[in-house]
Parts: sequence; structure tokens; C-alpha cells
Amino acid sequence: MTTESIRVLLVEDNLGDARLLYEGLEEALPGQFQMTHVRRLSEALEFLWKEPCDVVLLDLGLPDSHGIDTLILTRAQAPSAPIVVLTGFQDETLGDEALQEGAQDYLVKGQVDSQQLARSMRYAIARKAANEALVGQGVALATAEVLRRSRRRLLTAHERVRRDIAAQLHDGVEAKLESLTSRLHQLLQHELLKKESGDLEMSREQNAELEELTAQIERQVDVLSGRLYPSALRQGLAAGFQSFHDEFATTLALDIQLDKSLTEMMSANRDLVSERLGLIAYRIAEEALTNVVKHAQVSQAAVRLDVPRAGWLRLSVRDDGRGFDVERLDAGLGMGTMRDYAEAADGEFSVDSRPGAGTVVTALLPLSPESARHCEAAEQGVR
Repeated sequence: MTTESIRVLLVEDNLGDARLLYEGLEEALPGQFQMTHVRRLSEALEFLWKEPCDVVLLDLGLPDSHGIDTLILTRAQAPSAPIVVLTGFQDETLGDEALQEGAQDYLVKGQVDSQQLARSMRYAIARKAANEALVGQGVALATAEVLRRSRRRLLTAHERVRRDIAAQLHDGVEAKLESLTSRLHQLLQHELLKKESGDLEMSREQNAELEELTAQIERQVDVLSGRLYPSALRQGLAAGFQSFHDEFATTLALDIQLDKSLTEMMSANRDLVSERLGLIAYRIAEEALTNVVKHAQVSQAAVRLDVPRAGWLRLSVRDDGRGFDVERLDAGLGMGTMRDYAEAADGEFSVDSRPGAGTVVTALLPLSPESARHCEAAEQGVR
């Protein structure tokens, strides 16, 4: 509690009772309370509309309001102000009802001294602050959970769109390309029959050029399709990550490392790493490697997958490039995207880097929802 005086609004129509309360507090605790006295609820509501107040001492029997409605109206006007209700000898039942309606405490007139009154007001302020803190924490946690679920839905929808486009590229475009190539070959053969023998070599060159152009387009479609959705993942995590060699062949020499124990576990259980989790790990690694190409100024990097503890998959992407100051991290580096993917799997994401010392991107991902829940429960237990 600060040394500033506590601002008290006393709502009491009996002038004698009000004077006794004020004089008792001033005698017992001089200078610790700054009291404003009003006699009607309407006056109290007007005051609370205009002025801040640390605590309200509220009599429920006023000339313009009586009973629990007095408390309800006061709380509605000043929801953040703690309220201590004042009751008569015969109104203790009303006091209990007041607690249920949000009062922090109630006191029976004539049965409380100044020290008890002061203590009650201080406790009321402390309890109100604690309750609001708990409510705020609950709202923050609920908001974080809503955002996490929304982010997960967005990432799922995003990947579904990418998969659909990849399928259209692979199936639709390549099918039309094959049809076009077949038709062009037929036209060339038709023209070849018309030509004299001296034009035979030229027709063969045109045919070879057509086949080379077709192969180039097919390779480009495959690359685009793979970037949109890595079909190699359907063959397993190892195959998906080995495909990085092709994706980054012209820019990076990659060392893809799969821990022996992880390989053995995946051989024993083909469903150990779900396609969804494998895709999340793939996307994080892909973004990290793209950053290496764009920013690290090196020509090689290492990607490692292992199981640091039961139920968890760890991905790390390391380079020995120029590094950067993590405290001044540029949002354009795609770190937010990687973090979103990790959190969508209830995992953890971190970056370790220093200027001139390279960078390590790490994602710790649960192999099952149970692993994430066990980890969360353990963390709460430590707290």
C-alpha cells in the first residue's frame, strides 16, 4: 500500500453515524483517509461519475434507494471501486446477500471500531485488485487461446490451398502440356512427310528443340508444385527432407542429418510423425533455409532431426554465416512465420544468433497432443 491517503466515499444518510465514522478514523489513523460524504444514492452516483474513488462505504438504506438494488446501481456506476456495505443490527442476512452481489465486505453499525473499519477497507481494496488481476489474467489466457486456435485454422486453410494449387499444377497443367506436345509432334510428323529429304535434318532439330522445351517446362512445373506442397512427404519424413537437396541444389550444399534413434523409431512405427507434423517441420526448415540463402552469405547449411526426449521431435537448421543481433530481429526474416507454425503444433521455437557467429533455428514439436499436455502440466507444476 502506498503512503498516499485512501480516497473514501461514504454514502450514509444519518449524519450522526457519518460523523462518528469520520471522527473515529481520523482519531485512530490521522491523515490516512480522505473522506467524501453524501447522503443519497443519486449524489453518490454523480460523484462516482466525476471523481475517482479507492473504496465506497455504502449504507443500503437511503432516502432514494433501499436494499440490494443500492449496491447493484453503485457497482454499475463504478465497477472498479471496492464496496464495503454498512448494515444495521437486523440486516446481517442482507449483508450476506451483498457479498454474493459483489461487495467486498459488510460491517454492522455499532459493532466495529475504527481499526476494524480501516482494516476492512484496506482488505477490500486488496481483494478487489486481486480479483481484477485474476480476471485480467483469465481474459489474457482466453484471448491467447483464441488467437492460437485462429492461427492454427489459418495455417491449415493456407496449406489446403497450397496443396490444391500444387495438385492443379501437377495434374492439370502437365496433362495439358502432354496433350499439346503430342499434337505438336503430330504436326511436325505431318510436315516432315511433305518435306523433301533435304529438310529432314531441320525437322529433326525442331523436334529435339520441342522435346527440350517440354522437359524444361515440366521441370519448372515440378519445382513450383513442390514448393507449394512437398509431395515427397507422402513417402515419409526422411524423403521429404531429402527433397531439400533438389529444391536448394543451385544455392546451398546441404547436410541433412536424421538421428539414428529417430530413423529406427520411424521404421518401427510409420505413423510416428503424422503428415501434418511432418509438413510443419518441413515448412519451418524451408523458411530457415530460404533465410540462409537470402541473408547468411554462405553456400552450405546443416539440417538435423532428432528426438531429444520421449514424445518430442526436434528440428535444427544451422549455418556458419554472418549472423545477426536477435534483439534487433527483422520481422522480414520470416521468424514470425516459423514461430506460427511451431505454435500451431503446440511446440516451441527459438533462434540463437550473433553477428559473425552464424545462426541456429530450433523447433521443438510434440509427436502427439499428449506430449504437449504433459509438458504444459509439468511446467505448471514447476511454477
